[in-house]
Amino acid sequence: MKKVVILHSKIFEMRKILSIVIACVVIAGLSSCNKKDKTTNETINGFEIQWNSDFNIKADRDVVRDAISDLVYVEGGTFMMGDTLDDAFENEGPVHNVTVSSFYIGKTEVTQALWHAVMGTRGGDDSYQEWESAYGLGDKYPAYRISYSDAVNFINKLYNITGLSFALPTEAQWEYAARGGKSTTYKKYAGSNDYKDVAVTNESYSKCSVVASKSANELGLYDMSGNVWEICRDWYEDYVETPGSTSVQDPEGINYGSGHKVFRGGSWNNPSRYARVTTRYKQGVHYQDKQTGFRLVIKR
Repeated sequence: MKKVVILHSKIFEMRKILSIVIACVVIAGLSSCNKKDKTTNETINGFEIQWNSDFNIKADRDVVRDAISDLVYVEGGTFMMGDTLDDAFENEGPVHNVTVSSFYIGKTEVTQALWHAVMGTRGGDDSYQEWESAYGLGDKYPAYRISYSDAVNFINKLYNITGLSFALPTEAQWEYAARGGKSTTYKKYAGSNDYKDVAVTNESYSKCSVVASKSANELGLYDMSGNVWEICRDWYEDYVETPGSTSVQDPEGINYGSGHKVFRGGSWNNPSRYARVTTRYKQGVHYQDKQTGFRLVIKR
């Protein structure tokens, strides 16, 4: 009986010690998560950051730092915009010459980690916009259920945090980057003529994938084909043919027209035909669902 009492006493002591250890780990974790960063100005990837002092949690700043570090430079140039491979939906033509000035673009779609760091939410403002494991949940998954209006709110808040003027890509910037910029060889998808190399589509997926799970294109950009539809800055307009060798400089759909924004790239919920670099889709400014996300651009 004495041995049993001693054994129980030892077990109790071990549980007590374990509880203390767990409590210390939790406290240390919370302390680490809430560690403050007092940096005011710094240069990342050539961009001068002016940190908002109210955005001072180091873990959140580090997520933003990583996103800025991952911005990819796209040298300007001229390309043929629209379907050049005779596999088009009707709104992908006529093919026309476009010249795009140099810019930077996100290596990946905006992730759930970046959205949460900037906005402090797990999805949109309403509970029905929250991310779910059924469609992809985790820091490295793209932020989805994002509308054009949501994306603009995010960009405005990111400006207040960093002082950097981010934007959504124009449709011309998006297609130029997806094609590989000046080194384009006019492939069907972003980096390959085989969607299986570069695109997350419904032929093989039942939800979105973590970003950068497929091969990158010539510029080192991931998921320009498939995963989630990416919102562009333009109001949707039909293409207009340019005469001869004339090129349009930095076009941007500024006419309200039918009131739709352009979405590009296809998604995990669509077949590969929608993941082609020339596919165009349109929806209203408040439209969002389990397959809509976005990517950032910036000029310097």
